[in-house]
Formats: sequence, C-alpha cells, structure tokens
Amino acid sequence: MKPFTTYGLKCSKKDEKNLVFRINEYLASKSRTMSKAKNKSMLDSRLPFVFKHFYWNLNKGVGTWFELFPNEDIEGKYFNETHKDCGWILKTRLDLTHPLYEKNKTEKFLSDVLDSTEFEYIILEESDEDEE
Repeated sequence: MKPFTTYGLKCSKKDEKNLVFRINEYLASKSRTMSKAKNKSMLDSRLPFVFKHFYWNLNKGVGTWFELFPNEDIEGKYFNETHKDCGWILKTRLDLTHPLYEKNKTEKFLSDVLDSTEFEYIILEESDEDEE
C-alpha cells in the first residue's frame, strides 16, 4: 500500500447512507467514527470540486487519514471521469513517520475500512507523494 492511495467504490452516489453506516459501524469497534465536514474552509480546500459535505477520519493510533466523498460533485464534475461506475471515492494517507505507524497494522486497518463498505473497490491512483 502506497502512502497516498485513492480508491473508487463501485456503488451509487445514492448509497451514501449505507456506506457511512457500514464504515462507522466498523470504526465503532475501534472506538472511532467518521466526522462530517461541512465548514467552508474544509470544503473550499477541495476546490475545484464543490461538495455539500464529505467525511473524514484521522486515526493517530495507526497513522492514517482517510476521506470519503462522492465521485460526482454538485456541479456534475467527476473526480475520476474514467470510473463513473464508482459513486464514492476513498482517499487515504499513511503517515510513515508517525510513531505508532506499523505497516501491517496500518494496512489492515485501511483494508478493513474498505471491506466494511461491502462494495467492490478499485485502486484509482497511488503515489509515494501527495499530489495536491
């Protein structure tokens, strides 16, 4: 698993409620939850994509950050045009320098998050460096 990986979840944009419920159900087993970002500064940081909200989780216990957002924004722009069959995007970041980072434990956590969605997923992009 590369430090910066973007996954496409093969589901509908309308699957938001189930997707969020399933991920939060898994995270609850770790005494965690996703946060819902609705404030202007966080949303503006995603420009040129315009979202009403997105979800995120920071897990310092394993040195990860992930965010979940729709592939299609409210203006009809796709984050990933090639895979319109992916209704939702999960972007992950591994902090390889975090003192609690352990390769196997960290990768298992993110794999379990992805599996908890109960949707097929594909890797859309992966990199050793942040491209934003």
